[in-house]
Amino acid sequence: MTLASRAIRALVLIMLGGAACSANADVGSYKVGGATSSIISDSGSWSWDGSYLSGFRSALENPSNFGPAGIVNRTIETVNLSTVDSTSLAGVNMFVGTWVSDSQAAPISASVSNFFLNGGDLFLLQDDSSHDALGANLGLSTTASDGSVSNGGAPLFDGPFGIAHDVRQFYNVGQLDSAAIFAHNGHIGGTNASGQITSAYWSAGEYAAGAGALFIIADIDMISTTTACGEPLGCGAFYSPLNDNGIYALNTFSYLQSNGGNPPPVPEPETYAMLLAGLALISYIAKRKQA
Repeated sequence: MTLASRAIRALVLIMLGGAACSANADVGSYKVGGATSSIISDSGSWSWDGSYLSGFRSALENPSNFGPAGIVNRTIETVNLSTVDSTSLAGVNMFVGTWVSDSQAAPISASVSNFFLNGGDLFLLQDDSSHDALGANLGLSTTASDGSVSNGGAPLFDGPFGIAHDVRQFYNVGQLDSAAIFAHNGHIGGTNASGQITSAYWSAGEYAAGAGALFIIADIDMISTTTACGEPLGCGAFYSPLNDNGIYALNTFSYLQSNGGNPPPVPEPETYAMLLAGLALISYIAKRKQA
């Protein structure tokens, strides 16, 4: 074997070793991002960094729920996005679209759709026809519902976190259109007491070839935890201990992350370092051969 051949072989081994190290470092990890109130100020406490979603985020990052020794063997990291564009979305596996007005959703809608259609997972917490632009851009809009309790089966109502019954809606409440769901190869996740559809879901590749996993709920308050509803303990999902809304929320997230597109992470800095080291080795051997 010539020196050049040995150098190339060494470079390949270095690159494979770097890739293996990066893969091992990322095993079990899953990054979830959402827009902060700095760019969706209309959302108030329902923005990704708002107080009404802090319980959901804490539950995702709780290693007893998601982690090597948790109910679901995958570590979850939540991050705040002060910009929503191709660059920021490249750093997450899932984007959570919270309760955002249609006007403030407009500047980020194309980036979110491109992210999803290219393999990113999408968790849309729609609410009413004035807060459904991200879903409407995918042909999945929201109209008003009667607000009665929702039920369903696996995988959303019956999953690793238990069985949820009578999941409640609050404040502005919505429903989804069955024709639109089926036109995009989706599945009905739950219906209320009047048969109105309150959620729908897609595994990766079902909405379109190459697309990520998708979930749309027709009321963010089925997952958020709020305090302005007039009930003594608050309203919505509780995560410690879990109530029915909380069980439903975590089952749903678990399904999406396990059936998602999971776009590959940006290469780790050490991988680039190993590549440069390999190229330097080839250059050094070539110079020795010429001498």
